[in-house]
Formats: sequence, structure tokens, C-alpha cells
Amino acid sequence: MKDPYIILGVSPNATDEEVKAAYRKLSQQYHPDRQQDSVMEDIANEKMSEINAAYDKIMDMRRNGNSQNMYTSSNNLYSEIRSKIEHGNYTAADEMLERNRNDGNAEWNFLKGTICLSRGWMNDAYSYFEKAVRLEPSNREYQMAFSQLNNRRNGQMQGNPYANSNNNSANTLNTLCNICQCLICADCLCDCI
Repeated sequence: MKDPYIILGVSPNATDEEVKAAYRKLSQQYHPDRQQDSVMEDIANEKMSEINAAYDKIMDMRRNGNSQNMYTSSNNLYSEIRSKIEHGNYTAADEMLERNRNDGNAEWNFLKGTICLSRGWMNDAYSYFEKAVRLEPSNREYQMAFSQLNNRRNGQMQGNPYANSNNNSANTLNTLCNICQCLICADCLCDCI
């Protein structure tokens, strides 16, 4: 199992209330009932299983008086970086990643991609997510982030009028838009319409 603190996105020094709040937030976000298609529901089920196991592990460690995290210090670093990202402190998170550069590590690449995505650097985010998936192909979180970004890059976002299976209608819409733009431009230039 990965570090449960990383899974919940909290620091090992977080209070029980902070751990519970992070658990509730992730539970609401990844609850299978909130997913609309069967593929996303399957991924959500796996993610919920991982979230529940992480929460149980943290609470068990704390109940048994073992508040120390038994995972590596690099995982603690990544947990702290995740916490900074979650709170919107992308600059500090990026600085921590760069000080501890380990681009051969899947988690490092995933977090770097997340920061790039938050800054709107889609191509960089894509590269980092792709590498994270290549390094750790069984990680559903990495796969889901990469897949979502890949769909965004290919214009398959929900609500995109050009992302349908009928290419003729998409071409027609593009042509109509281009004609309208040309007419508007011509009107502005020569006041002929």
C-alpha cells in the first residue's frame, strides 16, 4: 500500500480532524454514485477502496499509539507537497519538488504534472502525467489524470459541440463559423455589409 497520508493528501502531522476532513472531501469527490458512466464508476470504486483503506490505516496507527508514519521520508515529502497543492500553494509545492528533483519517480512526475496543469501548462502536464503512468502503470490516479488531460487535448470535453461522431456536421459547423468570421471582418474593414 502507498503511504496513506499521500492517498488522503494530508501531512503526517495533520490533526485527526484534518484527516477526517480530507477523507470526507475525497469520499464525496470519488463516490461511485456520482459517476455517470461504467468506466468512471469502476475507477471510482477502486479509488474509494484505496481512500477507505488509507483512512483506516491512519486511524489504526493513531489508535495504537503509533502516530509516526512508517513510510519513507520521500513519501512524507510528497504528502506535504500534495497538501500544498490542495491548498493552492503551487509555487511552494513546485519549489519543494525542484529541491528534491527525482524525475525517475512516478509520484514526483504526477505532482509536477498537477502543478503544471494548475498553471495552464497543458503540454508540460501531459508529459509529466504520461511519464508517471509509464513508471507506475497500475496507479489508477495517474491513469485517470492522464486520460482526462488526453481527452481535453483531443477536444473530447463534455459539452464540446465539435466532439461528436459525425465529422460532417463538425466540418459544417467549422465552415459556418469561418464564414461568419470572414463576414464580420469584411464589415469592419470596408463597411460594405
